[in-house]
Amino acid sequence: MTPADRVPFTIIGENIHATRSFARQGKNVVTVDGVEAVAFKDAVTGADRTCPICSPVATSAEFAKNKVKHIRNALLLGMGGDGALDAKLTGEVSEEAARAGRDYLIAAAIRQQRNGAHFLDVNVDEMSPDEGVRVRAMEWLVGLLEGAVGVPLSLDSSSLTVLEAGFRASTRPKGPLMLNSASAERPEALDLAAANGASVVLSAAGIGGLPSTVQGRMDNANAIYAQALERGIVPADCHVDMLVLPVGVDAESGNNFLGAVRQFRAEHGPEVRLTGGLSNVSFGLPNRKLVNDVFLALAIDAGVDSGIVDPNVVSPGRVSAMDRDAKPFRMAADVLTGVDMFAMEYLTAYRAGELGGD
Repeated sequence: MTPADRVPFTIIGENIHATRSFARQGKNVVTVDGVEAVAFKDAVTGADRTCPICSPVATSAEFAKNKVKHIRNALLLGMGGDGALDAKLTGEVSEEAARAGRDYLIAAAIRQQRNGAHFLDVNVDEMSPDEGVRVRAMEWLVGLLEGAVGVPLSLDSSSLTVLEAGFRASTRPKGPLMLNSASAERPEALDLAAANGASVVLSAAGIGGLPSTVQGRMDNANAIYAQALERGIVPADCHVDMLVLPVGVDAESGNNFLGAVRQFRAEHGPEVRLTGGLSNVSFGLPNRKLVNDVFLALAIDAGVDSGIVDPNVVSPGRVSAMDRDAKPFRMAADVLTGVDMFAMEYLTAYRAGELGGD
């Protein structure tokens, strides 16, 4: 792939993760005939559907805290109905519930595709502590999604064994996959990406921790990028993640990310991709949509051309049309660049109703 071949901003859709949860009292969870279920729209017909909450999820610690892990729930239903997992793990699953689980996952994937995703990140790590279960879940999910969506998958796991299973299961109907991710702690993931002709997310994380400074990010990113090139992975297939951390925790984290992006882009040119989990920046702040939009604008200015984001809420086109002179944009930008230390002015304006709602 060359810069001329690629889209201006690559969206890696982040929503097919077994970690994802809804509030049990939120709009996404409903009760039908006394049974709690997750509401969704059918990807083909657009009809309102429900996906029942299975017993392993309903008896989990997260559920007791009023959180519903909806992707894990759909996986358990679909895999249980297809016989891919033992009933001891899934509970009893009817044919109708299994179909709802499969359709729920397909609908979640297609919605991301329709909203602009170029890859779909899939992660099953929280299915079970048993690696064998996670391997079967990755294999089953890859088969399900590749038969339903029109974009390639990004295989995401803390386990190389699970990633290997995903690559084995894939027929690559929409082209090369992506691996998320390689880092100083597991450079061997680069061998797996190279062997499969995959794009790869290169994390600037270091051994034993996350760098907080520009130079720390640069040192780690340069090292893992060099190792990727040594294995024959071309720059355009390298998505370097300069690590987005919440500004609510470190007021300089936005500036440090943007500074590292500018420096890496200046040193390595236009072919390499620069990415990150961009919505991480807004954790703990009100009106996260505003903060995320402004950060995306600043990140694109700095040289970011890829993002691990939710395409259902993130829109580079909408961001490009934002009024940068408007007060909400300026106040969010001040938080993100450390001008408004600890977001004191931002929070005051938010409470006064000057920044809009979430």
